[in-house]
Amino acid sequence: MTDSRVSPRRLLWVDSARGLALWAMFAFHFTWDLGHFRWIDPALLYSTGFHWLGHAIASSFLLLVGIGLVLSRRARGKLLRGRAFWRRWAMIVAAAGAISAVSFQLFPATPIFFGILHLIAVASLIAAPLVDAPLWLILALAAAALAAPEFLAGPFFNAKILWWTGLGTFEPPSNDYQPLFPWLGVVLLGVAAGRLPLPDRSRLLATSAYLKARIGNTRFARGERQPGPSPAKILAVFGRHSLFFYLVHQPLFYGAFALLALFVVSPGQEGLFLGQCVDQCVRESAQPDLCQKTCACVISRAKSEGIWPRLAGDALTSAEQSQAHDAIVACFGDARAP
Repeated sequence: MTDSRVSPRRLLWVDSARGLALWAMFAFHFTWDLGHFRWIDPALLYSTGFHWLGHAIASSFLLLVGIGLVLSRRARGKLLRGRAFWRRWAMIVAAAGAISAVSFQLFPATPIFFGILHLIAVASLIAAPLVDAPLWLILALAAAALAAPEFLAGPFFNAKILWWTGLGTFEPPSNDYQPLFPWLGVVLLGVAAGRLPLPDRSRLLATSAYLKARIGNTRFARGERQPGPSPAKILAVFGRHSLFFYLVHQPLFYGAFALLALFVVSPGQEGLFLGQCVDQCVRESAQPDLCQKTCACVISRAKSEGIWPRLAGDALTSAEQSQAHDAIVACFGDARAP
C-alpha cells in the first residue's frame, strides 16, 4: 500500500494526483488573471468551457479529499479521535478564514464566503464518520447530495445565512463558490473510491517494466535507475504541501499582474479605456468620429509623456491630472481642426 521511497504512510500516486490537480488549478487561475487584467478576452472567463474546466479541477481535489480520509483512517485509526485530523482541519479552517478576509477587501462585490477550502472543512466533518460505513450507504448518500440542488432547492435557502448550502434558487456572486450541495457528493464518491481495493504494487511495477522494455528503454529493462527524479515524484512534492501552494500561488500571480499594470497597459485595458473615453465624449458632444480621434490622440500623447499606465489605471498624481487635462484639450482642438 505504501511506497517506502516516499514515506511509510504516504502513497506516491495520491500525492502525485494531488500535485497534478494543483498544477491544473495554477493554469486555471493564471488564465483567470490574464482575463481579469485584460491580457486575453475577459469573455473567456464566463464561457461554458471555462466554467466546466473549473468544476473538473474542483472535482479532482474533492475526490482526493475523500480518498485521503479513507487512507488516513487506515493509517491512523479513528479520524475524529486523532490529533492529526484536527490539526489539519484547523489549518484548513484558518486558511479559509484568511481567504475570506482578503477577498472581502479586494472584491467586496464578489467575496469568497464559501469556497473550496470552506467546503473541504465542512465536508470532512461530515464524511469522516462515514469512512467505515457500508459502501452502499456511502454511494446512496453521495447520490442524494449530488441530486439535492435539483430536488430540494427553494426560496427558503435564498437567505444569505444559507447560501453555503447551495440549495437556493440562484448562484450568489462570488469569485469561488463551492457550496455543500452538490459538492459533498463528490467527496463521498472519493470515500467510496478509497474503499476499493488498491491494485497490487508488484503487478503494477512488472507491467510498467514490460511496457518500458517494449518501447526500447533498455536501461529500465535491465532494472537500472533512471537519472533524476521522475515526474510523479516532482508532482508529489506539490501534492504533499498542497495547502501551502494553494495559499501562495494566487497572491503571487495576482500581485505580479498588478505590479506589471503599473508599468505596462494590456491591449484589452487600452481598448476598454478607449471605449469608455469615447462613450463619455459622445454623451457630451454627440460627435462619434470626433470623439474617436480625440481619445486615440489622448492615449498617444499619454504614452509619449510617460503617464499612460497611471492614466489607464486611474492613478494619476495631481500634476499628472493637470497634464492629462491639457492633453485632452489639445487633442480635442486638433480633432476639430479642418
